[in-house]
Amino acid sequence: MVLGEVSAFSQTIGCVITLYYLLVKNGTNKTMMIHVFLYGSLARFGGKRYVAQLDVELKPDSGKMELLAQIGIPKEERGYLFINAVLCEVPGMESGSNEPLNDGDHVGIFSVDRLWPYQYRDGIRMSDGLMKALAGRDAMHHSYN
Repeated sequence: MVLGEVSAFSQTIGCVITLYYLLVKNGTNKTMMIHVFLYGSLARFGGKRYVAQLDVELKPDSGKMELLAQIGIPKEERGYLFINAVLCEVPGMESGSNEPLNDGDHVGIFSVDRLWPYQYRDGIRMSDGLMKALAGRDAMHHSYN
């Protein structure tokens, strides 16, 4: 009887080791690193006063919304948001799209008290989601509140 119990225990341990190998060693436990820069009063979310840099670890297939939720910045405090130099959000208007993120992406988030000079706005690259949200408007404004 003792020999049978040892054999069952060995099989259980073997199954646990196999499961660990499949889950961890084969890559289903991978994460991606997103480099986030917070400007203005948002720097406090990174422990700084004016500018902060965070490296945020996310699950694969995460997007902008998951990143914002993990950092915990209230939407009424967010101003301009760029992903890899592409404008994705403007103050007071959410595009509603969850732009996908990739390992190593750079995200810049400005507080609402930081304005973007109008002379730089024309011709800026924008995400598809933001272009749809801005469709039908005559020009880009400082805020949409």
